[in-house]
Amino acid sequence: MESPGAACLAEVKRTLEHFPDAPLKLEQRAQSLVITPQTPGSYPITVYDQGEDVMIAADRWHTHEVDPKQAAFAVLWLLTPYYRVIHELKGGLLVAVWIERLENEGWVPFEPVYFINPEYAPDWELGDGETYRHRIVQQNVLPSPVVYSQLYPDAVLDADGLPSDYQAGVRVVECAEPVGPSLFEPEDDEEDEETGH
Repeated sequence: MESPGAACLAEVKRTLEHFPDAPLKLEQRAQSLVITPQTPGSYPITVYDQGEDVMIAADRWHTHEVDPKQAAFAVLWLLTPYYRVIHELKGGLLVAVWIERLENEGWVPFEPVYFINPEYAPDWELGDGETYRHRIVQQNVLPSPVVYSQLYPDAVLDADGLPSDYQAGVRVVECAEPVGPSLFEPEDDEEDEETGH
């Protein structure tokens, strides 16, 4: 019987095959699929079969999926201009990375990955001469899997249907304070869920 990870990997590959003219190079390995856009400023996405799930990794960010359709859509969205990867840097140190999705209210961050403890405030204090910066990585390899203006009718799009602030590749902006700690959501303790405490 096919494992959930193998099923997810196969669905991602099947879904991408619906775009034969897309500027994508697919490299199937024993336990992974490397998806490399052939456009300037783009980043590769790797899908790893981990047996019970797949890990989807893109530019230092990653997530896990067990549902084949969800895995395929996660990869598709990462290839559109409506998702972008944000690296949060404290001075020269990468402290967090997350995905942002364009919604009605603007760019909405989710699924952060941390490189320092998001619950320990002293780790997030700036040292002498340090600033917070966001490295924004965005690409436009595939069209939206749905009509975006129907999905988010109030999202601000330009005349071509792209995010109004879309910029392919990498740009860096300074930030007054970190965003990463505000995105942290502690996992519920299973024992607490069972006992109600």
